[in-house]
Amino acid sequence: MNVDLHLHSDWSDGSMSVPGTVKLAKLLKLDAIAVTDHDTMAHSQMVLDEGQRQGLRVIPGVEISACDPGTGRKVHLLGYHVRDPQQITGRCRPYLEERHQAGVQAIERVRAAGYPIDREDVLSYIGEGGVIYRAHIMRALAERGYTATIYGDLYNALFGKNGAAMVQTGYMPVKDALHLIKSAGGFAVLAHPFHYDSMGLLPELAAWGLDGIEYRHHTQTPERQAAVQAAAGRHGLFLTGGSDWHGLYSDKPLPPGAMNVTLPEDHPLLR
Repeated sequence: MNVDLHLHSDWSDGSMSVPGTVKLAKLLKLDAIAVTDHDTMAHSQMVLDEGQRQGLRVIPGVEISACDPGTGRKVHLLGYHVRDPQQITGRCRPYLEERHQAGVQAIERVRAAGYPIDREDVLSYIGEGGVIYRAHIMRALAERGYTATIYGDLYNALFGKNGAAMVQTGYMPVKDALHLIKSAGGFAVLAHPFHYDSMGLLPELAAWGLDGIEYRHHTQTPERQAAVQAAAGRHGLFLTGGSDWHGLYSDKPLPPGAMNVTLPEDHPLLR
């Protein structure tokens, strides 16, 4: 089956609505997709209903933005087929609220850096999730002529390392995030394992119940894919993949299905 199991909508930091996302995937002739917005499953029934309307198999999912307390590095976990989405949403809500407040503070720092935007300017771009993300701030700046791209020199100056508008927020410990997905009845998958240098955590994650690992992702070269495949074999993990699509807020031109992920019909996520 031709699938894309890593898509974002405007319930987090994607630019397109859930109906628009599902319709696009249908037009691109995908067999199945997963909508994996950050730290919320409040729209899981909407995702299922829209898939039914479009005649496309849609898996409601989530991408939890976690961290490794030992190193301080980010670790993202994907959750699929969660039977209790409210448990995920409720547990993640404080982190989303903190992220939103960090966005409000970031807008003030952007203003202080010489770019006269205000909260109302940015709020006009946030979607159903109601949380300010950096991409929304950058869109406000782009549409006012301060940059031609969401990601580029201005983004790096504001939100890169030691950026003028950086506001630190907390992240759920990765062990807690994995246990949350599992306790809510879902499959837990390590997202883009090289993006945040997460490969070294695999033995611990596998011991805690990790089910799979993202094999096809735009940050992974053929050599990295081979390393992921070998690690999956060692730890008994299944493989997944997706474009990590964010619509307008993507940093590369990768439409849904661009990673050409094909999985057998008896894959654990497609049974």
